[in-house]
Amino acid sequence: MRRSKFATAVVITLFILSISACWNPFDPKKNPDPVPAQYHIPADSAWKVLENLEYSYSSMDIDRYIACFRSDFEFHLLEIDWADYTGNGTIDEYWGLALEEEFHILMFNAVWSIDLTLSGDSEFPWSGDPTGMALALPRTFDLKVYTNGGVDGHCASGSALFICREDDDGEWYIWQWWDQSST
Repeated sequence: MRRSKFATAVVITLFILSISACWNPFDPKKNPDPVPAQYHIPADSAWKVLENLEYSYSSMDIDRYIACFRSDFEFHLLEIDWADYTGNGTIDEYWGLALEEEFHILMFNAVWSIDLTLSGDSEFPWSGDPTGMALALPRTFDLKVYTNGGVDGHCASGSALFICREDDDGEWYIWQWWDQSST
């Protein structure tokens, strides 16, 4: 079955985890010189939460990554990627925050470094939100995941649509992430 480019990169990374040798927590093999991120705190606009997403990927900081999302977050998959991700016997068209966190903990702990670049600057009101408060931010992405001491790696690029909403305190979160990559 063909997979979208982004979902394929995540699946490949998870596969590498399953065949990798045992990891020694007392001798971590992470990139020794990570670039310090300048997070937007608070993320008082939609574009700032997307920059925080990029920063959290590059620093592989799961807490900052999860802080980019609303508790009712949904990652919407392409139809060819629908599968039973939750193990409940039902085909999932999207997954929620718990699986998003689980997948990224595995990935961040298994790879040497990650580069994620989101490109684009347009944003517009999203018609799928009856409150009229959500903004749609279409972006192209370029994802590079390096393993094996930074020697090997996997690349994916494509398109995504981020639906962001503002909370009562004026901070923006990613509410929905739609994979729009070509297969």
